[in-house]
Amino acid sequence: MDKINLERFPANGTFELTARCNLKCKMCLIRIDNKRMAELGGRERTADEWIRMAREVCDAGTIGLLLTGGEPMLRPDFIEIYEAIAQMGFIITLYTNATLITPEIMEVLRKFPPHKIGITAYGASSETYEKVTGDAKAYHRMIEGVELLRQLPSKIIIRTTLIKDNLDDLDNITQWAFKMGKDIEFNVSRVVIKPVRGGIAHVEDCRLTPEQNVAMLVKRKMDFIINPLKKYIEENPPQPKEGNETKRNTEDPIASINEKKLTLYGCDAGMNAYTITWDGKLVGCQLLGDCWTEPFEDGFEAAWKQFPDKVKLPPVSEECIGCKLSCNACPATRLAETGSMGELPEYLCKESKLAYKMQERLINDLKNIIKEGEMIEKV
Repeated sequence: MDKINLERFPANGTFELTARCNLKCKMCLIRIDNKRMAELGGRERTADEWIRMAREVCDAGTIGLLLTGGEPMLRPDFIEIYEAIAQMGFIITLYTNATLITPEIMEVLRKFPPHKIGITAYGASSETYEKVTGDAKAYHRMIEGVELLRQLPSKIIIRTTLIKDNLDDLDNITQWAFKMGKDIEFNVSRVVIKPVRGGIAHVEDCRLTPEQNVAMLVKRKMDFIINPLKKYIEENPPQPKEGNETKRNTEDPIASINEKKLTLYGCDAGMNAYTITWDGKLVGCQLLGDCWTEPFEDGFEAAWKQFPDKVKLPPVSEECIGCKLSCNACPATRLAETGSMGELPEYLCKESKLAYKMQERLINDLKNIIKEGEMIEKV
């Protein structure tokens, strides 16, 4: 345990200021309402408590801090919390659906701009927003909010999550995001897992099937990698290389690093990163809720030190042992999908197998494109 403690440092934190949201997205993993909050028996922490906790994590060495929810701006005391935390010197990332931006919120954000702002956009029309979030008017509020947030010097990241209700709108969302300029980052989440820590979504009814996921991925790879590369090679034939080719290093540097790296969950969760949930628990990440300590009661430093002793990983399913496919089945996603951090998540497993076959086809396509380029060169 001493060796693990030497490797651990709480560099990056997440404050889940609330699990409530003004939208009712069908696929949200976190969202709860007041009724579920009462059933879970927890309470949201006050502004004073979050501000005090921010001072504690700052003193403990936290550098990067993500403020998220739910929708953090839903809290009437969001400005109070944000303004106090922003003056402590963190590298702040703010996640929001951008539908609740007020002049008062913009005033404090202009005064203390976050380093990054992640904005969720679930469609490119009111109709899609109605299907996904239950609020058609939220689309126009999101557009207005994005335009306001773009006035800040913050790095803007547009994030969308695909389900059956907005899959056909992906091209429109992509075009809208790209029109905002090259400085805007655009991320697409295509695999939706089941809700965690009491979330009220029913993702099985709305998430894409593994087949739909992979078909969408193939289309995007073709649109943004294969076809552009083929066009580039046709327009810019490769030139003959002079001299001897540099010998390639076949050693996998990532594998060698991972062999030496100590972890609790196989990632940075609980090692260099942590989440403090809406009801005051310190967990490894926002998707975990099986093991926790109590930073508001015991103090952050004590809760951080105690956390490794709380983590008890069950044996991994025999079907997963030795599997070389990258299915993204970390302990957190296993827990969400199966209720255990060790069981095989069938949805992710099936999606991974289909994606692997797709990857083989794309690699063959790339090889053929390169061969075509070599033929062009010879001609």
